[in-house]
Amino acid sequence: MSTGVLRYFLPEVPHWANFSEVAECRREGSIKFLNMKLVRGSLSLSYEEAAQLQLMLNTSIDNLKKQKQIQHIPFKDEEALFFSASDRVQAGIKVFIPPKFKMLSLIWLDPYLNEPKLMKKVLKLASVERGHPIFISLCQTQGGMKAWMKKNGFENQNIRMLSYELLSPYSDSGELDTKYHLYLNKILGDKKKIYMYIRKSWQIPSAFEGNFNVVKI
Repeated sequence: MSTGVLRYFLPEVPHWANFSEVAECRREGSIKFLNMKLVRGSLSLSYEEAAQLQLMLNTSIDNLKKQKQIQHIPFKDEEALFFSASDRVQAGIKVFIPPKFKMLSLIWLDPYLNEPKLMKKVLKLASVERGHPIFISLCQTQGGMKAWMKKNGFENQNIRMLSYELLSPYSDSGELDTKYHLYLNKILGDKKKIYMYIRKSWQIPSAFEGNFNVVKI
C-alpha cells in the first residue's frame, strides 16, 4: 500500500502535450510535477524549498534510470527518492545553488539549442561577463542541459543551470494556475541584480517572473 506520497504527485503530462509553445520545443521526457499546495502545507516548505524538492526528486529519478538502464522505475523507488529528497531539502541541501555574485547574467538557452556557436558569442559579450552566467531552459532537464553543455564545450565554464524541473503550475501562493511559474528572485535571491538575456525576435516567457532587467541580444 502507498504511504501517501502518491497524493503529492500530479498526473504525468502525456507525450503529445509535453511541449513548450513559447520555446518552440518538444520536451525530452516527462517529469514528476508536485502538488505544491499539499507539499508546502504538509512539509512546511517555502516556495524555494518546494521547487528544490521537485528538482532534486526528478534528478534522483533520472540518475536511477540511467544507473539501472531502464525507462521507468517502480513506484516504491519513487517513494523512497521522495522521502530522501524531502529530508535533504529540509536539511538545507540543494541541487541548484545560487551564485554568491551580486550580479547574475541569465541567458535563455532554448533559442540557441541548435546554434551553440552563437551562444559562445553571447557568453563573450562584455555585459554578460560582468555577471555570473546562468542558463535557463523551458525545454531541457538538468541531465539534458549537462549533456548539451558537454557536447558543445560549455561544461568547464562554471555556468549554473535553471532547468524545467523548477517550473510549477502552482503560483507562489500555492494555488493551481493556468500557466507555469518560475519565481526567479525566490530561487536566486532578492538582493541579486539580475539581467535576463533574450534573443532578438523572441518574446520573454511569461513563466519567468520577478524583478530583472531584460536585454535583447
